[in-house]
Amino acid sequence: MLKKFTKSLIFFIILLSFHSSYAHGPSRQKVSESIEINGTLEEVWKIVSNFKSFNWNKNIKNIKAQGSNVGSERILNFKSGESVKQKLEKIDKNKYMISWRIIETDNKVLPVNSYSAKVFVKSDDNKTIVQYKSGFYRGFMGNDPPSELNDENSKKKVQAFISENLKGLKEIIEKD
Repeated sequence: MLKKFTKSLIFFIILLSFHSSYAHGPSRQKVSESIEINGTLEEVWKIVSNFKSFNWNKNIKNIKAQGSNVGSERILNFKSGESVKQKLEKIDKNKYMISWRIIETDNKVLPVNSYSAKVFVKSDDNKTIVQYKSGFYRGFMGNDPPSELNDENSKKKVQAFISENLKGLKEIIEKD
């Protein structure tokens, strides 16, 4: 009886170790960037909170949006031909925070799944700090993703997108 139990236990341990080593999927990735802007909190918030407009990124050709209320959707059309569809999830005027998620994306421009973003606007003396946080999974959810859809490339593309957005926002505010 003990011999049978030992064999069963060994079989179970082998089965468990085999299963767990091949069942691992992608890990949630995060990108967070901040920028200091010479402008008032209200100036910056007015632009950031306008979901219908997203002219911060010079790579975006045009935007089609329903509105700036929670549940509104917008489509960002890039100059390169790709598009990303986003949905406004939350806007908190007291905390100066807005969040959205991607509901459709072209993997050439943003190779992600389950992407969500939050932008916080905070006053710091005579300057405004904008923090842009995102969380997402890589573009390919299975094991052994192609290089263009792996964690590294997905994170690199998101980081470039966020950086471009923040630089564009700074340029808009500081040009006046």
